[in-house]
Amino acid sequence: MNFEKISLVFWLNAGNLKQYATFLNIWFETVKGWLSFPLNQFDIDSAHIDLVDLYAWQRDVERFNSEPEWLYRSRVKHAYQNARDAGTVAGFKRIWERMALGDLEIEERIDGRDWDIVALKISGSVISENPELLDIIIEKYGRTCRRYEWTTELKVNINIRGAAFGCAASNHKASLIN
Repeated sequence: MNFEKISLVFWLNAGNLKQYATFLNIWFETVKGWLSFPLNQFDIDSAHIDLVDLYAWQRDVERFNSEPEWLYRSRVKHAYQNARDAGTVAGFKRIWERMALGDLEIEERIDGRDWDIVALKISGSVISENPELLDIIIEKYGRTCRRYEWTTELKVNINIRGAAFGCAASNHKASLIN
């Protein structure tokens, strides 16, 4: 809803008429806010957190301890797509991307290991920032007959400089002859 602001011609734009036009512009902006408030509550990103909790209950999403609000809103917003994508490798990667958790590599049927182990390689910061989230993701969206293990890889830049060094040693023995 866009209301055009009331603008008066220059010979009427003074005194009480100008004040009345200003009042009406403010009034229409206030009414516009009242009318658009219910419409804005459908958007999970801008809705009041209590309403997001109702959407979460409806979509079977529980907020875990110390979960950031942006992540909670994202999980509620994408709950239907995440449920649809659950159980497949490509779907699991899409779920991971929707939550903006960084890179993910999935290895299945690893040689020399049991067939039901799935290794998920993620960054270490994801585990440290959201330890409960990882369990929730596996519980809700992982395959039922699989065992998941998290592996991390930390990339650190190290500067090494080669230099020559040496060591000289000598042994001296002094004795007193009588």
